[in-house]
Amino acid sequence: MSVFLELARRNDTSGKNTHINRIPLYATEVSFSANKTVPNIGIPFSGAIRGESTNLAFDMGLTQKTISIQGVLLDQTIFKDNDSGISAHGEDGVKLTAFELAQLIHSYVDGSSFQDDQNLNKLLIFYPSRVDNNFNYRDGVDADTPIDSSALAQIPWNWKNRAYDNTFTIMSGNTTDSPSTAFDSKSRTAEHMGCEGFIRSFSATFSGAEYPSVTFSLEFEESTIISDNFFD
Repeated sequence: MSVFLELARRNDTSGKNTHINRIPLYATEVSFSANKTVPNIGIPFSGAIRGESTNLAFDMGLTQKTISIQGVLLDQTIFKDNDSGISAHGEDGVKLTAFELAQLIHSYVDGSSFQDDQNLNKLLIFYPSRVDNNFNYRDGVDADTPIDSSALAQIPWNWKNRAYDNTFTIMSGNTTDSPSTAFDSKSRTAEHMGCEGFIRSFSATFSGAEYPSVTFSLEFEESTIISDNFFD
């Protein structure tokens, strides 16, 4: 499993390498949570009339989607380019200590979504996949292909429905007639849909027992962010 935090600036500096304007994370545990809000109202006198009470639920399509990550920060090399495409440190990147990396992520969480160079607005969690957007096995894959096989595609997590399930939907952005790239097998250097949103919380612990690594926990919420800079 590979996990990356991605900066908004990545949109302007694509096609270079896997790590440009991304921060790889050594995750030891990833938890996915979808909390659905459905008003559930009891129908008055239904129990008195029918001998069984009845509730009426209104599914309005409201779900809060959260990803929680625990892991370890180590000495890591990062690669940053700005909007001019000029690297801050050359082609070899710059190696940060675990403590510097913790401080960097904290500063980005504290920063503004108006600033592309500090806005961590996407989370990529790659997992193995046998089945494509239309519930067909991918090329070279069948039911017996083992989970650790290199033949399996590695695609990033999202909450999209496959195009096959979206026959009667509108504005889903992923139908059999107009499929999205949500379930495509693409190079790590390519741009991936992943999960867009914001980091709700990030905590890091400096511990002598863990030195020189730093343990961390992160909570990411999927959302469409209003990030147009009205000061620009």
